[in-house]
Amino acid sequence: MGCIKTWMSKASIPMAFMVCGLVCLAAALSLTKLTVWVAQVSRAEIEDKYEMTVYIPPEDMVFTDEIPLTESDDMALWQEVTLVDAEDFQDGDRQAYAFFGNLEDVAAILWYSICLVLAALIFYHWKIKKPLSILNHAAQEITDNNLDFQIDDSGTDELGRLCHAFEIMRRELVQNNRNMWNAVEERKRLNAAFAHDLKTPLTVIQGHTDLLVHELGDHLEAQPELLESITSIQKQVKRLNSYVSTMGDLQRLEDYDPRPREIPAQRITEAISETAQLLFPHGEVEFHSSITEQLLVMDLEAFLQIYENILSNAARYAKHKIAVSLDREGDVLTLSITDDGIGFSQKDLQYASAPYYRGETHTLGSTPHFGLGLYICHVLAEKLGGSLHLANSTEGGAQVTVKICCI
Repeated sequence: MGCIKTWMSKASIPMAFMVCGLVCLAAALSLTKLTVWVAQVSRAEIEDKYEMTVYIPPEDMVFTDEIPLTESDDMALWQEVTLVDAEDFQDGDRQAYAFFGNLEDVAAILWYSICLVLAALIFYHWKIKKPLSILNHAAQEITDNNLDFQIDDSGTDELGRLCHAFEIMRRELVQNNRNMWNAVEERKRLNAAFAHDLKTPLTVIQGHTDLLVHELGDHLEAQPELLESITSIQKQVKRLNSYVSTMGDLQRLEDYDPRPREIPAQRITEAISETAQLLFPHGEVEFHSSITEQLLVMDLEAFLQIYENILSNAARYAKHKIAVSLDREGDVLTLSITDDGIGFSQKDLQYASAPYYRGETHTLGSTPHFGLGLYICHVLAEKLGGSLHLANSTEGGAQVTVKICCI
């Protein structure tokens, strides 16, 4: 049996399938013949118990009433016939006789069906089950972002080569992930070094501009061009300082580790309502919540940071009203914020959650920003096991939906 399994594991799939089929047909043929023979023998044994012998005269023999037939007449011309009458069978013998008759009729269908099923099971268990299990396990591990395993690729048939290809793919993924991780770490180091090295000249420039303003004092009013130049330098230095600060914030954001804990549902709704009044004091905020649970396990600080960033964007473009909806379905908490502004353009829908994207739509008097609000929401939502979705409402305004995991 071990030799057969070894041969099956090394043989190609078509060859193994053909051998299993031929063995199946040979076994079915032999078993069918054996079953028919057993049925015939068993029926003959039952018939022997009830058989009776009768003599049939020749067709040309004439019988007369005056001359009785005696044993001295031509009895040799009579034909001896053995008859079996099924009506004379006892109940047990009648059932057995009928069973063996039916068995003889269905023997071929029965044994060919059984042998085909057995051949398929043997082919599956000896040839396909193990590599399929290996590939399924490998696919599940890769889906779970776990590459710390090894695929058994010892088979030499088609599925064995497929397992070997999966193992090569796994090694390449490990190497690519390692290279990507090294690139990310290198980018972080470069960003940190850039931000650190940029602070010193910016501080120097800021100090010199402040010194110029202090020394010149009232003389600047008589020289508007010089005043304009110094003011422009101060604005740009302030902008660069803000840019350097956001680089540090993004790096800390990427390293953020969520800290979920039990939060009363009332506290969440109160925090959302208070924030809306602070960020959109002169407009109408329509608030809807379907949360009825007393406690939710979640990272409230990260959730409120997501909410504040989305609400700030909505307040920047809203005309009169903002709608806030908070719902829970299973382990998913959904926050949806809709404004009555001009909505997202097609380019905004594609790139609005990218870092430093400031969009195509602007309003007069809107405050300058670096385009990090929705990107921060996108990163934090993924950190919390959720996602960020951008769309336009049916009324035309922008609609931002965030889904996070909670318990």
